Amino acid sequence: MTVLGGIAVSLLAWLAYNDPAINFLPRDKRAEWIVFPTVVDTHAHWFANLDTTFRREFTLTDRLATAHLSFRAMRRAEVKINGTPIRFPRNRNWKKIESADVAEHLRAGVNVIEAQVFSHNGPPALWLTLSTDQLVLRSDKSWEVSFAGSSWRHAALASAAKTPGPGNSIAGSERTTGALRKIWPFWILLIAIAVAFAFLWQIRFRESETLRLERILLVLFASLWILLFWNNTRLLPFHAGFDSTEHLKYISYIQEHRALPSPNEGWEMYQPPLYYLIAAASLSAWKLSINDPASIFILRSIGAILGILQFIFVFLTLRFLFAARTALIGLLLAAFLPMHLYMAHYVTNEMLAAALATATLYLCLRLLKSDTLHVSQFVWVGLALGAAMLAKATAILLLPVVIVTIAGKLAYGRTPVATWLGNLGLLLAICFAVCGWHYAHIWLRFGTPLVGNWDVISGFTWWQDPGYHTGADYLRWGRSLVNPLFSGFAGFIDGIYSTLWGDALCGGVSSLTLAWNYQPMLAGYLWALIPTALILTGAVVAIIQFIRRPSSELFLLLGFSAVLALGLIFMTLKVPSYAQAKAFYGLSALTPLCFFGALGWETVTHRSGRLQFVLGALLLVWAMNSFATYWIVPSVTQHLYAAKALATQGQIDRANTEVARAVEADRSNATARGFHALSLSELGRDEEAIKEAERAIELKPTDSAGHLQLAISVKRSDPERAIAEARRTIDLGPENSSAYQLLISCLFELRRYNEAADLGRESLAVTPFDAAVHTSVASVLVENGDLVSAARHFGYVMMLRPDLEQPHAQLRQILLSLAKQPDGLERLREIAANAPDSPRMLDELAWLLATYPDSKSRDGTEAVRLAERACDVTQRKIPALLDTLAAAYAEAGDFPQAISAAEEALNRARASGDNDAVRLSESILASLHENLPYRQEPE
Repeated sequence: MTVLGGIAVSLLAWLAYNDPAINFLPRDKRAEWIVFPTVVDTHAHWFANLDTTFRREFTLTDRLATAHLSFRAMRRAEVKINGTPIRFPRNRNWKKIESADVAEHLRAGVNVIEAQVFSHNGPPALWLTLSTDQLVLRSDKSWEVSFAGSSWRHAALASAAKTPGPGNSIAGSERTTGALRKIWPFWILLIAIAVAFAFLWQIRFRESETLRLERILLVLFASLWILLFWNNTRLLPFHAGFDSTEHLKYISYIQEHRALPSPNEGWEMYQPPLYYLIAAASLSAWKLSINDPASIFILRSIGAILGILQFIFVFLTLRFLFAARTALIGLLLAAFLPMHLYMAHYVTNEMLAAALATATLYLCLRLLKSDTLHVSQFVWVGLALGAAMLAKATAILLLPVVIVTIAGKLAYGRTPVATWLGNLGLLLAICFAVCGWHYAHIWLRFGTPLVGNWDVISGFTWWQDPGYHTGADYLRWGRSLVNPLFSGFAGFIDGIYSTLWGDALCGGVSSLTLAWNYQPMLAGYLWALIPTALILTGAVVAIIQFIRRPSSELFLLLGFSAVLALGLIFMTLKVPSYAQAKAFYGLSALTPLCFFGALGWETVTHRSGRLQFVLGALLLVWAMNSFATYWIVPSVTQHLYAAKALATQGQIDRANTEVARAVEADRSNATARGFHALSLSELGRDEEAIKEAERAIELKPTDSAGHLQLAISVKRSDPERAIAEARRTIDLGPENSSAYQLLISCLFELRRYNEAADLGRESLAVTPFDAAVHTSVASVLVENGDLVSAARHFGYVMMLRPDLEQPHAQLRQILLSLAKQPDGLERLREIAANAPDSPRMLDELAWLLATYPDSKSRDGTEAVRLAERACDVTQRKIPALLDTLAAAYAEAGDFPQAISAAEEALNRARASGDNDAVRLSESILASLHENLPYRQEPE
């Protein structure tokens, strides 16, 4: 197993360093990878080939004899020295270093090196060295950088952990130490209860009463879960959870269509269907839809039942391996693990997949422990495993471990080959009969049995911060002990720790809003160091035991844990999102986790009654604190969470009622006052909103959100005051993107275009992926007369929101108006020189330069460059772009190339059934066969 683990880790490292499809930045000490210092952003971004410009000035005393440039960029770069492009051979792997001798391009005095880097699925990144006999220049933080037309900033190191700054929606959360100072009296009470219980346990526990105590504790823990869900259903009266809306759409689709969706029909519809079938059937049995309030109770009850079944199966499994006292430690971990508690409240297939995987492990261990094997045992394992794989694809990782474990057991027991092959064949046949039809259907439809919403073939092309990983991301740990909320931005281990011991991704909400009790959850991360230490100790001990004396049981538990851990790491490499490092993706491994915790407890407390007493009491405190965290009580936090959730659903009146309750609960709470002002403004009650916002600022003058809420409230009645408050918001919270948008809007309405343009560039440094910001900037620049810059930003909008037609129309209007001016060609060339990688913009510009009737506004060479770039970006798949390329070649005088491109366009148009494209291609070909460039009068 150790050898296999080493091979697997080596393979992952090789893929990370060499596979261009994985956004991993390989370290090389000669220079640093640098990026634009974008703010932390929790939202997903659609694929768009945005560009970042990196530049550096340097001075040489004399001309150089030699100068060696080496660089690589994620994913494509155009390098210039003193304005002259540096040509490199075409490189298919962006991780490979490209080199060139550039001495002829350098001069004595000031020089400028500039790299424009393009990336469609992550922030553009640059690694560069320039070695000369006078100096060595490296990419580092001294470089200047601009992202998609933003203002210039100093570069940031890609390896540095990202931290949200003032004004960010996830900045300003309370630290664990601050929560500890508030909650310690509560912990004193819990310690007293735990000590009393541990003392009674020590003097009353008898092996003869083990069975009765086990049943009592199982019933007690199940009852506590039922009480928890009864309480929380009242105070969490809406569906919640990670992508809950999309999970609900899946359930609704089944109810409405009486069929299963295809993976490309919805964000979560790539998931195997078992959970959604059960949920849809349960709702339909009660004649409910997902929009009925009672559906909340039904779906949440499914999560509660699955959670209870799971910790029961965990305990039954541990009883195969430990004495009762030790197994009960594992039960305590399973029943009160924060990840287990909060996930059971959410609309998700994770709970079903985990419960079925846990049942599979139980049945498999039962089989391994049997002296006499029965066919029925293999049948049950096959059924459970197949059902787990039909609930979530993660369960596939359990398949090879189960098969190898059972095969090893059978081979070691000298079972006849025909018998064990028959039994394993039966297990696999049943497993694939249960789930194989689903994966076969996906395979036939998409050419692969596994499709996720991160795969391009699903139709969903997106990425999320950070968009890449470095080696440091897998080595750092610590932020989750200080500032756990959204600490996955700091690295993989922090992401796992923060979601294992608490809901540190806030249920998938992109803000610090929580339904749970804030202080016990935050301070609980410190308390969780105790079970963490036990789990790590147990894992080390299990590995040592397996090396010394291999066993099927240890292979099963260690093997599944290792495979799942490697799978999680691989997925974070494949999908480099802060939210990909979620511990609950490994909820299926709850049994191994609790096994390691129980083994760690047994190892540490071996033959020491005092240690058993102390550690037992500490674990009880942890369990009670965990339970208290997720027992929702009416509070400001709970009301605000409900208000924000209802506002997101468009229920403004109900949201206002909830936030009014928050104000009543604590009239000195500035956050509640500010949010109340916002909801009143939404309802058009501006005077009340202004008073509430002013009161919020009185309570907390340095809160940027309060000033923004006041700016929103006064915008309709007093634009100048709104501008002043928006500027104050930005001063206090430079990462408050909403404040920039509000301020730009106010300045635009007052026709203060110069100020709005400057502010727009600053805003893009905060939110370069926001199409609305680019639209605002473009509109301001048009009013300011800067049509060249405006065209560039319309190009960005067309990439970020290809569904919008208005930016395309506005760009065309700009190009046509410039073409009619005396210096039109010069200005069109200026637009072309700085055009982003928007295929539609490149095509529009190339078409105009190639086909415009007036020769004073045509440029065949530039048209060819732009059209070739548009075709490269789209892999030559779009007939219209190939037609433009044909027209450009003809304008440049290359008719053979033009005819070839036009014929390619015609063939693609016919294959796709696009009659308009067919007619255009035929018209262009007719002109080309007469050796005439194609001309078209603009509409």
